[in-house]
Order: sequence, then C-alpha cells, then structure tokens
Amino acid sequence: MVMEPLVNHNRAASASSPTLHHALPVEVIRTLTSSLCIVLELATVSDKAAGAKLCRLCSTVRLWLLPVLYDTVILSSAKTIERFAYGQMENPDSAVVYPPPASVVRKLWIGPTSSTVQNDLAYSSSAWPITYVHQILVRCASLHALAIVNLYQGDWFRLAHVLPAGLRALTLGPVHGKVDWRYLPCSASLREFTSMDTYMMDLELQQIVAAPHIRTVRRVYSRVDHINLAFDQLECVEKATSLERLEIVCCAESVERAASVLERIARCYKPNPERIALVPKSHLCGSTFDPIAVLFNDWKSSWRT
Repeated sequence: MVMEPLVNHNRAASASSPTLHHALPVEVIRTLTSSLCIVLELATVSDKAAGAKLCRLCSTVRLWLLPVLYDTVILSSAKTIERFAYGQMENPDSAVVYPPPASVVRKLWIGPTSSTVQNDLAYSSSAWPITYVHQILVRCASLHALAIVNLYQGDWFRLAHVLPAGLRALTLGPVHGKVDWRYLPCSASLREFTSMDTYMMDLELQQIVAAPHIRTVRRVYSRVDHINLAFDQLECVEKATSLERLEIVCCAESVERAASVLERIARCYKPNPERIALVPKSHLCGSTFDPIAVLFNDWKSSWRT
C-alpha cells in the first residue's frame, strides 16, 4: 500500500495559510533518512516477515527493502514458481508492479533442492511451468547467479535466450541441454559455469572454456563411475586463455573415497595442477544419497553477489 500525502481540501483556508517549511536543515533530514533506511534494512535481514509488512508503509520504504527481501530467491516447486510470477503483477488488471520484485533478485535457484524429497519438478515432468519461468527471467534485470536444476534437456532452448545479460554465474544439471555459448545473451558477463552430471560435446566445452570472460568452469559428478567423462575432455582446456580454473568435482559416499578415486585417475591423465582442481566431496546429506542437496548447499554458500 502506498501512503498518499495529506491534502487540504479547504481551498479558502489553504489560500490564507502561510507556506510551510521544514524546521530542520536539509542535511539533517538526509542523515535521518539514511539512518532510518539502515535500521529498516537490518530489521528486514533478521526478520523477512516483518520486512514484508514494512514495505506496505510507503513506496519509499518499499524501494529500500525490496533488494533485501529478494536478494536470494529459491523457487523449488511449480507452486512457488507460479506464485512468484503472479507476484510481479497487481490484480485484477495484471498491471506490472513497480518495481517488480524480480528486478532486484541477485541469486535465483529454480528447481528442487533435494534429490529425495518428493517434488513436482521432476526431470521431464509436465508440471514444469516453463512459461512462468520465462516471465520471471525476463524481469530479472539485476540477476548475478542463476541455477536451473532438473529441467528436461529438451526444454532448455526455451529459456536460454532470455537469460539476463548481466548474469555472472550459471549452474545447470543434471543432464542439461546443450549450452551454445555463442548465442547466450549473458556470454559477455558470465564468469562461472557449473554443470552437473552432463556429458558435453567437445566443441560445446571448447566454446565455454575459450570464452574471453569465463574464469571458472565446474563439472560435478554425483557418482564416481562417471568421473572419467571430465578427464577424457581435458584436452579441450588446453587452448583456453582466460580460464583460471577447471574444477572436477567427484562425489562418493565419503570425501576419502572420492579423493582416492580422483588420485587414481589423475595418475593416468596427469592434469595440470595450476589450472585443474580436483575436488572430492560426499554425495550424502546425513546418511542419504542426495547430490542435488549437496549442490544446493554449495551454491548457497559459495557465491556472493
């Protein structure tokens, strides 16, 4: 709700009344406003529900707090995707909310956050609301980090062309569609690319690692029996000029087991340690095989906007 300024409807009284001026200097007002903004932002960080209520005070407070409320958004079900898409509109005439919450999102995860928890966003499921995802991405003008997980590879082409131009980090998988770096709207800004459980053609990988702005490429495999796919394509990295780090992430039932597998395979391929990083991880959350949850937790903690 936007608070409207009070209006004096008594024209005669208004005409005879002297013009009112601020009793405080402008500098003091600016200082107080800045302090209030900081206080409300800190309150919103500690209590998002309270911050959402504060947004109803007036349009200025809403502008202050939206970037805090929507810095990181997790859309882990079809319902949450649809609700967030509807949240960009005002009923009943579907006028766009200004500014739309999606416009201030910096980190966005779309897809399940666990491999084991029942979810309607299963791979190749018809429940995926692709149209709503498309509408959301179009409005994410400030997005820096995006993860799209469990999307059927045949649907990827419907979203690739609307990735925000300023995107810096992209995470896809498992078994994602072809990433044609030449036609991505964000190819000039992307610095990090993470691919999970996906075999990429040599030419596809060469285009990614040879991109002039890419710095880190991460290939994650949730089981040890597929890790050879990453080692077999190490030659694709040789001509990369801007790439600083290729991470081969091997997941097993324990970090020790994953490290042992990486060490054994590395003896055969002899990867360049200055550019190739071998990362052992456990694919367990608690005692349960849950590679998507492992990926999600890493994504939340590792990338800072």
